[in-house]
Amino acid sequence: MTISGFEPKQRLLLVLAEQLKMPLLQIARSAELEQFGEVATTADVALKLIDSYILSIMPHQTELALEPVSAAAVLQDVAHELSKFANQYDCKLKLDISGKYQPVMANRQNLMSAYTMLGYSFIEAQSVDDQTPTIVLAAHKSGQGLVAGVFSEQADLSGDMYRRAKALYGTTRQPLTSLSSVAGAGVFIADSLMQAMATPLHPSHHHKLSGLAATLLPSQQLQFYVS
Repeated sequence: MTISGFEPKQRLLLVLAEQLKMPLLQIARSAELEQFGEVATTADVALKLIDSYILSIMPHQTELALEPVSAAAVLQDVAHELSKFANQYDCKLKLDISGKYQPVMANRQNLMSAYTMLGYSFIEAQSVDDQTPTIVLAAHKSGQGLVAGVFSEQADLSGDMYRRAKALYGTTRQPLTSLSSVAGAGVFIADSLMQAMATPLHPSHHHKLSGLAATLLPSQQLQFYVS
């Protein structure tokens, strides 16, 4: 991979990210062979976090190709991807995508990576002291498009909180204290991937749950066939 298209600071972070991937890959595979499932899952999550970060800063993100994508199918794939990690954290993982949704305009790789990072962040952030938390991948229609995101009972976010968190990202260790006691890098990587598609994350509600979602625009060329 050439790094000539990156800014100087990004080049350093990119080199560090690539260098970290090899030991993490070795840990993941060794743990898998030794049947240390939790270690293997944690290492795999770290690898996906690095890969998603690299994807989010790629120069082609400024000219991202969009195509008709099934958001419901993406959320189903993300749920499968998150299942082992959710089990490790004693979280219930649910899908709520009932209904008929027309395809949306998006880049599937970005969408998959963004929702996966968001899911990891929500799972990691949940408290398991008294009860088993539930993380919901859900979609519902709105007047602007299809709202798809990750929700939970524990998430407590407002628009102002999220804007302040994004402004603080990179300058403080815990910019998103209302959601997570850790850095929450996955949330901001997800937001960057969504921003590249002009569908930024925003605090949202799904029934009685709150979380982060993106409003995805319908694919006009396929609208006739699914209406």
